[in-house]
Amino acid sequence: MFYVPGIFEPRFTVTVRLLAAEAEAMADRFWLFGATAVVELADSEAFVRLIGDLTPSGIRGLEAGSLVVGIDPIEADFELSNEWRKHAQVWVCGNRILLRPEWVSNDAQQQQQVDDGSLLEIVLEPGSAFGSGSHATTRLCVGQIAQLDLSGARVLDVGCGTGVLSVASVLVGAESVLAVDSDPEAIRVTELVAALNGVSDKIQTLPAQGFVGDGTEFDLVLANLLLPIIEESGAQLADSVAPSGLIMVSGVLEHQQERVEQVFSEFNLNQVEQEEGWLVLVFERSGLAASE
Repeated sequence: MFYVPGIFEPRFTVTVRLLAAEAEAMADRFWLFGATAVVELADSEAFVRLIGDLTPSGIRGLEAGSLVVGIDPIEADFELSNEWRKHAQVWVCGNRILLRPEWVSNDAQQQQQVDDGSLLEIVLEPGSAFGSGSHATTRLCVGQIAQLDLSGARVLDVGCGTGVLSVASVLVGAESVLAVDSDPEAIRVTELVAALNGVSDKIQTLPAQGFVGDGTEFDLVLANLLLPIIEESGAQLADSVAPSGLIMVSGVLEHQQERVEQVFSEFNLNQVEQEEGWLVLVFERSGLAASE
């Protein structure tokens, strides 16, 4: 099986007060260090407050210093993870796959495209797991998956979040998906989303803690993870890719591309796409077996 570093940590709401002009960059840092929701509230004419949920390690990584004005246990603010739902929307990725939160309706044209099969629809119910379609890395990965023919493929989704990438893989032909995550909520939501989309028989979920690679190889490995995890797990991720298989890496920013390429230096870099400063990189393993 596969091991993702880290254990399930408690979460806290972190409030940061800063200039409105700096809010987008700080929001990206929240996402980078593991937030599942970020809310922006007006504070004064020039200032805003950003509120996001982070683990203790994420708080350390945020490095916001004196900008942080509050850290509270997540139980103190149940509404945080639901606030973004008011602004949720439908996204079309790769001109092929439509991501629709369950409580949001398609417009007439989108619904017609779904009905006639020109768009493949994924219905989402994220809970508090990451991957609602609102973040650029999710859309980038789904857009790349939409361009693949995965007929009969075996897929490994590491850090599966809401399972949206797992479901997308099945929609474009994957025979089976192993979805793993260190967050129990992600496992629960992935199973829910698989059921909502009628693909539970194709997707197996597995808690990541305590499991290590057993030599199983996959035609596609999905790794929408933070850079430190990618670097720490790089060898295991690489070993999980079958000869001539692909690994899709996201969760990294533009300036981190070189470090990702170093991790997978023995692979061919086939594709790089950027959105809002975030990247998805698609690497291909050579046709030679790992032992050769």
